[in-house]
Amino acid sequence: MMNNSRQERLKLILGTVCALFLIGFVLVFGVMTRQSYTEKERNGTLKTMAQEHTVMLVESGRTSWRYWDHGENPDPSASLRWTEPDYDDTAWKSGTGAFGSHYGQLEKMVNRKAPRNLLSYYLPDQRAIPVYYFRTEFDVGDLGNVRCLTGKIHYDDAVMMYLNGELVYASNIPDGGYTAENLYGSSARVGEVENDIFVINNLNSLKPGRNVLAVELHQRDETSSDIYFDLEVLETSSETSLSQTLDLSGLILEQGAEHDEVIVNWLTENKGTYELIWAPGNDKSALRTPAGRKLMGGRKTGVGGTFSYHGKLSSLPEGQSYVYQIVDLQHNLSSEVLSFKIQPEQPFTFGFVGDVQIRTEHLEENQAGWEKAVDTLAQLRPDLSFILTAGDQVNSSDNEKALEEYRAFRSPAALKQIPVTVNIGNHEGNTDLLESQFERLKNGSDYYYDYGDTLFYALNCMDTDTQAHLDKLSQTITRHKPRWVIVTMHYSLFGSKDRSDNEKVMAARDAYAQAFSDLNVDVVLSGHDHYYSRSLLIQGETATGRQEGRKRRGDVLYVSGGTPSGSKFYELKDETPDSVAFSISEQEATVSLITISGNQLILETYAVDSRELIDRCELNK
Repeated sequence: MMNNSRQERLKLILGTVCALFLIGFVLVFGVMTRQSYTEKERNGTLKTMAQEHTVMLVESGRTSWRYWDHGENPDPSASLRWTEPDYDDTAWKSGTGAFGSHYGQLEKMVNRKAPRNLLSYYLPDQRAIPVYYFRTEFDVGDLGNVRCLTGKIHYDDAVMMYLNGELVYASNIPDGGYTAENLYGSSARVGEVENDIFVINNLNSLKPGRNVLAVELHQRDETSSDIYFDLEVLETSSETSLSQTLDLSGLILEQGAEHDEVIVNWLTENKGTYELIWAPGNDKSALRTPAGRKLMGGRKTGVGGTFSYHGKLSSLPEGQSYVYQIVDLQHNLSSEVLSFKIQPEQPFTFGFVGDVQIRTEHLEENQAGWEKAVDTLAQLRPDLSFILTAGDQVNSSDNEKALEEYRAFRSPAALKQIPVTVNIGNHEGNTDLLESQFERLKNGSDYYYDYGDTLFYALNCMDTDTQAHLDKLSQTITRHKPRWVIVTMHYSLFGSKDRSDNEKVMAARDAYAQAFSDLNVDVVLSGHDHYYSRSLLIQGETATGRQEGRKRRGDVLYVSGGTPSGSKFYELKDETPDSVAFSISEQEATVSLITISGNQLILETYAVDSRELIDRCELNK
């Protein structure tokens, strides 16, 4: 029995040793095999996708890059020649990522680490270098199971990526991209280094064998403090990427700086590299060979994972219709085809409304009311040039609520054909969300635009530096010498609502009324009151007793637009101020049409529900 026990114990020990040896052999063999395969991956060689779902093509710290940091295009004769596979980059510097500089020094920039490679930073005149160029290559043996490329990138300030000469990814670039004359620019200012995980479904340019990946990195401006680039990883994937379709429900048009300029303004949850294409006429098939194309600048809104993209179209002939479309270069997707028309410079009619003020608590109702108001304007005047709102497009200062309200504000289908212009109101509390969508409102600044010989000046009366606003208004009028001057602002200085207890409105009246007369402003279009009223002609703060007819120098007509959506009504007062020529007698949603033809201006206001004309006024010069 004892001998049998010893034999069993010896067998157990020997079996355990053999098992441990076998396990060790398998582990060593597996590691050696994996190392061998990994080396192939690190060199960017894709042997068989049947064995791996992902294969490394580029890896930071291991992949070698050629780079050009001299501040000018390495081949000025052909702006994108450097992105092509057969370009000779042997004269370029080389290194493995990351690359960067902080005022010409290696500083800690990402994860408390400095970049491996110091980029040149200054031009001879001590301006920051505007652009840097990078190239690397990898081999692909079998494309059969490659469904997309995935990557992670770190950059500061803006970046564009090309695969064999074709643009496949861009981030934080300005509207239109870059020109040889202007290589600075970014859509948003970068504080810390940006990090982005991206997917490229557009593999039209990926080829079996040798491929070249090229990257251009841009500074925001000539005084920027730092620059950084690191492509942490680029991999192939055999998994299909489920890209979202291009939902254009958040797209509207904005009126540009001139009557022949339109801005395509898109709020979306889709991140991509977008190109705006357009063609004259009404035939959608014309977009197969578009007359124009340009990259859209985009930035994060900072709320709800949304992005705001913009594309400006300029010098468009009046009377010409256009079809347009958005193409996602990164994911190889196209949107539906939309259209618009450039209306004549003279005469022209634009729509005017007060506070849309869509409220989350009544979102569906307010959205339906706003859509009805826009449709009313479009049906009353099919040749409408644009629609002007006097501020308080939304109601909430809460980020998520405001985002839903902005989406509802953008919902009318007609706003994809008729441009809109907006003002800042006291309820636009989330300035980042507002400014990321409407770039002309950045930093709370005023802006202006010309339509023929009419100057529209959007004044931010939420900012109390009144003299700065008046100085800019005066300079703009002197420079443009318009026939008509229309100021738009949120506070109604001579409305029908009792403002005796509203110190901010009274302060605005004291600051602006006399100055508007001195500058010979013709009309001031405002909101804030939530019901429609029209003043007598006002000189300074004194009513003239005249309400229409020939306009004398210094006469100003003040119009308070009613709420178009029916979002909120205030109590109507029994007695109207002496300065008011007309105000509505009941709470109802209203919209106005203003037509300018030479020396004549006609204001007409309608009830949204009945489309009944409730007020009319005519001014002549």
